[in-house]
Amino acid sequence: MLLCWPVDRLSEESDFFTEESGECTIGVASGTVTSDGRPLLWKTRDSTPPDNEVCFETSYAYKFVAVMNAGDTLPWMGVNERGFAILNSNSTDLPAANSDENGPYMRLALGTCATAADFEHLLDRTNDPGRLTQANFAVIDSTGAAAIYETAACRYWKFDANNPQQTPEGYVLRANFAVKGGGTTGIGRHRRTCAIISNIVSQGQLNYRTILREQMRDFADTSGNPFPVPFPHQAYPPLPEGYIRTSSSICRFGSVSGAIIEGVSPGESALLTTLWAVLGQPATGISVPYWPVGKTPSLADGEITAPLCDLANKIKSIVFVQAVDPTTGQFTEFVDSYKLLDQERHGVWAHTLPVEGAILDTAEEALGRWRTTSVSVEEMLYTERVLTRRAYDALKEATAPEPRTELPRPNAEKFSLDQNYPNPFNPRTEIGFTLAVGGSVSLKVYNTLGQEVATLVNETRPAGVFTVQFDGGSLASGLYFCRMQAGSFVQTKKLVVLK
Repeated sequence: MLLCWPVDRLSEESDFFTEESGECTIGVASGTVTSDGRPLLWKTRDSTPPDNEVCFETSYAYKFVAVMNAGDTLPWMGVNERGFAILNSNSTDLPAANSDENGPYMRLALGTCATAADFEHLLDRTNDPGRLTQANFAVIDSTGAAAIYETAACRYWKFDANNPQQTPEGYVLRANFAVKGGGTTGIGRHRRTCAIISNIVSQGQLNYRTILREQMRDFADTSGNPFPVPFPHQAYPPLPEGYIRTSSSICRFGSVSGAIIEGVSPGESALLTTLWAVLGQPATGISVPYWPVGKTPSLADGEITAPLCDLANKIKSIVFVQAVDPTTGQFTEFVDSYKLLDQERHGVWAHTLPVEGAILDTAEEALGRWRTTSVSVEEMLYTERVLTRRAYDALKEATAPEPRTELPRPNAEKFSLDQNYPNPFNPRTEIGFTLAVGGSVSLKVYNTLGQEVATLVNETRPAGVFTVQFDGGSLASGLYFCRMQAGSFVQTKKLVVLK
C-alpha cells in the first residue's frame, strides 16, 4: 500500500530535523503569483561533484542550454529553444524505482519536448515498461504551464501550480521527498523554503531576484530561524563570532550551483526564456543569464572545468569551514559570515553583490528591448560573454578576504575517526580524526582487495582534533576503506568514489 502524506500535514508539522540529509531544494510558480506575470522555476543544487558548467547541447531535435557537471552531458536544470524548461530533486521514497535515469530522462525531455503537455506524453509513453526514475521533475513552458511531477518507475502524479483547486498558493515546492511517497527527507529545508516563498508572495515580490537573494542565499538554524549576514553573535562557543552552521540551511556547504529559469509572457519569443545560473556555491558565486541560442562562453564552459565555477569554489574554500560543533562534538559545516560581509561592509559580498546587481540590471534592460523588437542571436551571445566576463572579474577580486582568528580546537576526550565529507565524492573529500593523547598516528586508504592506495597521515601528532584532505582523482569509481591507527586504537570508515 502506498503511503500518502497530504501537503497540509507537511506545513503543520512543527518539529524540525536537526540533521538534514538529502540534496536539492526546488520550486515552480505560476505567472499568476509572480511580480511580472511570467512563470518561474528554480533549484538550489546540492551534489557531490563541485565543478558545474553551463553548456549548450545540439544533438537532439531541440537545442538546449543547461547546468551540468563539468565534463558530463547530463542536464540538472535547463531550458530548450522552444521555452520548455525542466529541473529535478531526487525523491528516493517513490515506489519501485531508482534515480539512475533522472539525468538522462531530463536530457531526453529537453531534447524532444516543446511543452509541458509533451512532457506528460513522454511520461505516459514510458509508464510501461517503466523508467529508472525517482524524482520530482519541475517544468515550465512558453504557454505558461508550471507544475511538478512526482515520477516513479511506472506512475507519476502532477501538482499543477496553475490549478487553484489543487494548488491555491500558485506555487509548488519540494526538497527530497514526494508527497505521494510519504517521505520526509529534507523536510526542514522544505518548511524553510515554504516560509520564505510564502512571505515573498504575500508582498507581491516573487521574481528571480527575490528568490536569488532571499531563498538561494538563506542561512537558517535547525528550527528554521534565519541567520542574518553578518551574524554579530557567538552562536557556538568557543567558535568565534559570526560562525553559522549550514547543515539545516537551504544554502549549504554541499550546494554546488543554483538556477532560476524565467519563462516568457504570451507573444514573446520562447528564446527569451532565461536561465539565471550561479556556478559554484550560491553564496560565493554570481548569477549570470544564459539563453538557448548558442554555445555558452568559455568562462562558463571550459575545456576541463568552468573558470567561473573554479573561482566560486576557491572562495567557498575560504568562507566555509569544517569544525567541531560544540553542541554535538561532531565535525560539521559552518560559514564564516564575517568573510561574506562584516560589520564594516567588507568581505566577499562587498565585491560580488554590487557587480551581480549591475549584471542583472544590464540583462533586464536588454530583455526589455528584445521582448518588443527583434533581436539577433549574435547580440544575445555577445551579452552572455560580456556579463560572464564581468562576473569572472568580480570573483577574482573577491578571492582573498582578510584572515580570521584560527578556530579553537576543543580538548580531545577520545580517539575517533569521523566519516569523510562529502561521501560519495569526486575527486576531493575531507576526513576528520581525534587523538585523545599525542603519539604516532597513521591514516591510510585501501581498496576492496586490501591494497593500500594512499597514505594521508603517518607521523607523530599532539592530542587534538584534525582534518586532512584526500584527493581521489586518480582512483576508479567504487568502494574504499580509510583506516586510522593510533597506538592500540584502530577504526575504519567506508569511502565511496563516484565519477
